Amino acid sequence: MSQNSEYKLILIGNPGVGKTSLFRKLSTGEFTEINISTIGVEKKTFSIDIENKKKAKEEVNVILFDTAGQEKFRSITKNYYKGSDGVLLIYDITDKNSFEQVESWINSIRDSLGKSTDSKYIIFLIGNKLDLINDEGFQRQVTEEQALEACQKFDMIWGKEHSTKDIEFEELNKLFVSFIQTIYNKVGEKKNKKQTKKKLDTQKRGCCESAV
Repeated sequence: MSQNSEYKLILIGNPGVGKTSLFRKLSTGEFTEINISTIGVEKKTFSIDIENKKKAKEEVNVILFDTAGQEKFRSITKNYYKGSDGVLLIYDITDKNSFEQVESWINSIRDSLGKSTDSKYIIFLIGNKLDLINDEGFQRQVTEEQALEACQKFDMIWGKEHSTKDIEFEELNKLFVSFIQTIYNKVGEKKNKKQTKKKLDTQKRGCCESAV
């Protein structure tokens, strides 16, 4: 192909659920123990191979946005929702409140994108911090059954429970690719707007030159 399809994903969820840790591990392959809150938005572009409709490998560009979970940044981060093809909605399985806020996050997404049944985007619900339930002082507060019920109720895809800390980078990358493949299967091919514009501008110039 002369240009790659381009997809936009956003990470959302309450503060402290592990969005930035997931973002940085996907970006660097390393887990950061220090809890650093995102101020506003961070982004990273990935090149990923997926299987296209012809069952052949195709490289696509993926722009992943890590958004701040704090209420004071919501008006800023909400501006980045528009045009999203996929949403990774994260909650902490040891924090019931982070799960109870899932509906609020979904309403925020729908305000910007409409209902996923009407628009071409996918919400993946992901439980994080699976490693903590074996640590002293922590216990599970959200069951998988509750998460599955939420997926059915709000038309989400269950991204399962994970530990960003313990998951191997190869496994995490494979999981990320599977999300992109699912998005591609629903959304289809999406061209990079900048590349398309550049191609059209070139065609226009060529047309004018040949007419002289």
